[in-house]
Amino acid sequence: MAIGLVCVYAATAWIWRTELEATHQVEPAPPPPFDRAGALKAIAATVLLFVLFATPLSRELAALAVAAVLLLSRTIASRHLVAAVDWHLLLLIACLFIVTGAFAGTGLATEALNWARAGGFSSDQLAVLAPGALVVSNTIGNVPATVLLLALWPDLAPQTLYSLAVLSTLAGNFLIVGSLCNLIVAERAAASGVKLGFVDFARAGVPMTLASLAATLLWL
Repeated sequence: MAIGLVCVYAATAWIWRTELEATHQVEPAPPPPFDRAGALKAIAATVLLFVLFATPLSRELAALAVAAVLLLSRTIASRHLVAAVDWHLLLLIACLFIVTGAFAGTGLATEALNWARAGGFSSDQLAVLAPGALVVSNTIGNVPATVLLLALWPDLAPQTLYSLAVLSTLAGNFLIVGSLCNLIVAERAAASGVKLGFVDFARAGVPMTLASLAATLLWL
């Protein structure tokens, strides 16, 4: 992952060098005041989450429990907290998993995998896993794609699971639709008056992804 960060930094610094140089001529805005209470609450919530993960309680219920505790506030009204939730993003995430589940139920993906296996391709081959993760991650998103692959390949070896985790994560940087994180950043940038379009993202996303994937394949 450290090599991936170097690839991301290098691609961003090179592709956006003109824009980055222009920012040096602008007076930077003062940093926001440090919210000590908020930082302590975030640290405590993170520690509590890891503690709950070590218990028999399911991770979903543990995350919901911690989120419920964080919503308790004596200084912020509940309606303000609910209004701050990005409902459009939640709907997008839900729809992605619904569409992925529906596609898995059609059997088309299973037939494609059976056809690939009949042709001698195996899930533990990096020559198959890497381009597959790149294509699927940038069509339905890297997280739904991983869920789909795990449903179709329930008996993957541990080393294949590790490879899939790394490759799908890096593949999500290829296009703006490759990861929900990219869409979140684009929306936050638009709210701040900065437009991050499909082509703008791809200018840096394509080279950084190809470079990081190449380094990862050598490492694996």
